[in-house]
Amino acid sequence: MRFIALALLVPSAAFAASDLVGPVSCRTCHAQAFEIWSKSPHAHATDSLTPEQRKSPMCLSCHSRDEQRGSPADPVTGVSCETCHGGGRSYQPANVMRDKELARLFGLTDAATNCVACHGAGSASPQPFDAKTALGRIDHWSKDRVPRSELRKRDQRPQKLVAGWLAGAPK
Repeated sequence: MRFIALALLVPSAAFAASDLVGPVSCRTCHAQAFEIWSKSPHAHATDSLTPEQRKSPMCLSCHSRDEQRGSPADPVTGVSCETCHGGGRSYQPANVMRDKELARLFGLTDAATNCVACHGAGSASPQPFDAKTALGRIDHWSKDRVPRSELRKRDQRPQKLVAGWLAGAPK
């Protein structure tokens, strides 16, 4: 009986450890966005910290917000895709990502709402922050940058996408 209880607890603990999938996982479908991000100051935010600051939870709370949620075997450094868009474990499947509304239901968050956590009033950032200007500087997925194949994605209702996702429909 104890063995069965232990067997049931171990997998659930492993899945609860993190909702992060990592930026490399995002690259699979969003190669152009990943490339732009990987050359950005966000991807290298920990580079601006001293060795002492890299140990400070206060500094890491903005310069590497996902680091504490990543696994010890695969730590997340810098400000990753999921820092801005939320942990992707639930919204990552292609069937979910094909529909913006459905992806939001599964946890995809709007990046602009997360900016102020590090750049807003009361943050340690010395510069004033204007979200619209800042989003223009870090643009990695506007209509001008979207590959044509992405513009031609099929239009489906969220109910069909959820049903397809649950049934394991091909990506």
